[in-house]
Amino acid sequence: MDLEGVNETVIRAAKDAGADESASLMVVSDEVMTRFANDSLTVCKKIRGASLFVYMTKNRSRIVGASSNPEVSAVERFVGELYYSLVSLPKDPDFAELPAGARSYGSASARRRKRLLSSEDEVPELSARAIEAARSAGAKRTAGALESSHLEVDILTSTGTRGHDEGSKLLLNVRAFGDGEASGHGLSCSSTLREFDPERAGSLAGEHAKRMRNAKKPAEGEYQILMSPTVASNLISLMGSFASAFSVDAGTSYLAGKLGKKVASPAFSLRDHGRIEGALNPRSFDDEGLPTQTTGIIEEGVLKNYLHNLTTAKKSHARSTGNAGWIQPSPWNLEVGAGDSSYEEMVSEIKNGIVLTSNWYTRFTNYRTGEFSTVPRDGAYLVKNGEVESPINGLRVSDTLERMFSSVQLMSKDREWIQWWEVDEPTLCPWVLVDGVRVTKAYG
Repeated sequence: MDLEGVNETVIRAAKDAGADESASLMVVSDEVMTRFANDSLTVCKKIRGASLFVYMTKNRSRIVGASSNPEVSAVERFVGELYYSLVSLPKDPDFAELPAGARSYGSASARRRKRLLSSEDEVPELSARAIEAARSAGAKRTAGALESSHLEVDILTSTGTRGHDEGSKLLLNVRAFGDGEASGHGLSCSSTLREFDPERAGSLAGEHAKRMRNAKKPAEGEYQILMSPTVASNLISLMGSFASAFSVDAGTSYLAGKLGKKVASPAFSLRDHGRIEGALNPRSFDDEGLPTQTTGIIEEGVLKNYLHNLTTAKKSHARSTGNAGWIQPSPWNLEVGAGDSSYEEMVSEIKNGIVLTSNWYTRFTNYRTGEFSTVPRDGAYLVKNGEVESPINGLRVSDTLERMFSSVQLMSKDREWIQWWEVDEPTLCPWVLVDGVRVTKAYG
């Protein structure tokens, strides 16, 4: 598909219609996906998707639209209809012009199009390796999904900025089941085949399914909580979203009004990267054509920056951080600073606590204060005086993000990239030990 050609059609049609400014973003994804249940592959298919995103302005009004039809006549018709809607819109009091001056980030023809896996035979083989590892570790049956995806993003603006980015990743999610309600979970997320480890993901899931037999509900109360990278990333990726200046301005972020203030433990730092080694969502440019960068969100517990696009930056008298979103800025790839402990050392420091390996159903009761609850599953263990005593289930964790991450005690040296359906923003994350977390029954 000629991504540059589609974008050129958009910019030409927008100019012909009478737009003051325009930007076109063409995104093409190629995916090989397998699903498995009861140790058998149930789905294996290749999926190709194409999405066109268009931004236009006229007399300080602006509009954004999306289409899945890249044919020339369809694109021209779509742009015309979008412009017709644009001229009836009121002026935006926070309007910001697109960046002046043309920038270039490479072209589709110049980039090396590297795909990790392109065969419908390769992906099932990796899934089979995860299934076998889970079974060998003690699972009675398994279920999950493996996706191998390649994404191309091409941008062109009416100010002359153009660029092309590509990236590939492998995402494996394995659940293993044992006797009764016993279950375990394993992930492997990587931008390279070399770092991808289906055996480890399957083995972890199988081990937890075996260890979770005869799990009991814990007593309600306050505990030290040792969160795996999977669990911690779920909460930290949400912190990254709360750092969006759009969320702050909308009144839906607990970080509002806290720039320069302590919002976490001095041991905790959080950064966002457009590009970093191993990134699962690498981008050289944002949706407004500005270069991405590394932005320190939280440094040693202090909130240093919100994430901005041009509009939020203008409204806040700040500078764009290269995180646009035409509507709202968002993180690209989050990184939590590493600690200096091993997993074993962290467990040894727990007096009365719980190890959590997976969670779901994270919900907020108050976005402005960061109050949330989440339900652990697939491997949770009671720890007393540095010893793992027994498996537990049927619990709910409730806290505020600020209080929880202000009570960080230790973090691990080892970190993992995490992205799955509970973690939208790819996050490089260690194990995290926090204190004083309220645990109640999830049901009953």
